[in-house]
Amino acid sequence: MTRLTKKLDQNQGYLVEDDKIIYGAAGFTGDAVDKLAKFENFYDDLVASQDQISKELESLRNEGKEKSVKFRELLGKKLMNNNTLILLKAYGLE
Repeated sequence: MTRLTKKLDQNQGYLVEDDKIIYGAAGFTGDAVDKLAKFENFYDDLVASQDQISKELESLRNEGKEKSVKFRELLGKKLMNNNTLILLKAYGLE
């Protein structure tokens, strides 16, 4: 991944080069803003996916299909997504 930010000395934050952010009348645009938006979309989709998986798992539980391949695959996906959310939270990205 190509970084758009550079870390400043002594934990003073990050710097983005001028050509990566463009100021317009409606606000900011540019590569850095686009990358942030893509991350936010990813995070929102991940959280929504967790909700959908929970509903599907509950439905399968109600049908007594806890040992089905679909149930196990969904449970595995939910655990992987949860691990990703925990990692993002550890980096302060929630």
